[in-house]
Amino acid sequence: MAVLKSISLSGFGRKMNGKVRDYYEHDGKLILITTDRISAFDRVLGTIAHKGQVLNQLASFWFEQVKDIVPHHLISTPDPNVSLVKKCSSLPIEMVVRGYMTGSTITSIWHNYQKGERMIYGLKFPGGMKKNQALPKPIITPTTRGTGVGGHDEKISKAEIIKRNIITKDIYEQMETVALAIFERGRQICLKSGLILVDTKYEFGLDHGQLTLIDEVHTPDSSRFWMVGTYPERLEKGLEPENFDKEFFRLWYAKKGYQGDGTAPVMPQSFRDQVSRRYLDLYQMITGQALEITPGNISSRIKQNLQPLLDEVVILAGSLKDEPFIKKIHQALTDLKLKASIYYASAHKQPLEVLAVMKRYQQLNKKYVFITVAGRSNALSGFVAANSNFPVLACPPLTDKLDYLVNIHSSLQMPSGVPVMTVIDPGNVALAAKRILADA
Repeated sequence: MAVLKSISLSGFGRKMNGKVRDYYEHDGKLILITTDRISAFDRVLGTIAHKGQVLNQLASFWFEQVKDIVPHHLISTPDPNVSLVKKCSSLPIEMVVRGYMTGSTITSIWHNYQKGERMIYGLKFPGGMKKNQALPKPIITPTTRGTGVGGHDEKISKAEIIKRNIITKDIYEQMETVALAIFERGRQICLKSGLILVDTKYEFGLDHGQLTLIDEVHTPDSSRFWMVGTYPERLEKGLEPENFDKEFFRLWYAKKGYQGDGTAPVMPQSFRDQVSRRYLDLYQMITGQALEITPGNISSRIKQNLQPLLDEVVILAGSLKDEPFIKKIHQALTDLKLKASIYYASAHKQPLEVLAVMKRYQQLNKKYVFITVAGRSNALSGFVAANSNFPVLACPPLTDKLDYLVNIHSSLQMPSGVPVMTVIDPGNVALAAKRILADA
């Protein structure tokens, strides 16, 4: 079973790493590649098949669900494991929203409550609460982002954040309002799927001064989920709720006495498969759709799907018969130091393939020039121009004067509102593309 442990890309600058993501800064944006690495106790402990795709596509699903509440950083998902996002100025506080008295880490409210504390994160809690009990209403327990001892998050109160001027009062209160609204939206959607959204964390940044949701949303790595159906009975009996998140993974290590120190136990394949199945099932429960898994080498697929980010010109040809002519155009572009990819698809015979090529480039929010190569009945140029906002340069592969006299009109005559520029010479069409891009 294919897994993505890491990936190295050429042409995208310096590679940076997080626990589960590799990322690159390119053209003023960030390329986030979610690998299949899995971590716990601040350690990367191995890989789980399909995990990266689940996290990436689940985050994309949730960004769409909450876009009316707050702007988000996602531009597109050019690959199942990849997100192209805005480069925001990250805010140094994580907004942890909790709906239940639970948790096991030192920043959790239960950890502090069972020690006898009743004032936690600047919030007062009543006596007599028990573990896993629902709170009267969701609360926010902010933490710093990895500034504690050993790079761990540390708990902090709203008053401290404002007093120390970590974030301004105005921005922090925007974060509070938005975090609670996103949590409520997530809670309602999860309930329809038979899940309780127990707690989660949100990260925010500023995009030209505007508060923007970043990182990931309501994934099994950032959130805790319980099953609705069994929760009341298990709470009554004092049993731990039936979880459907990464806690299953953490507990396996904890039962073997591992808490992050020393050598980690090796996961047997049977356990890896169980964890993978959980990620896949959670994705289907929340979205209502099974994850579409693409077979083959994940790294090669990602590199192919990210090629459009390096392109400036797209050569789209209707027939392989015109390959010698297309090579002249490509060479002329190369001489002008313009990067281009070549695709073959007929507007008459393969319109869906033409649309698929256009979609790959449309979702990237970048300026491209399309050079279309089709003779005789040139439907390709008009089809691209009518279905996109790309500048389209038609360069028909005319062979002689008779071909020119008979077929040039199909490139010159376009319907109203379908702008296509026709350039006959391969060198000139490359130069025209360069000038258009220079004015972008």
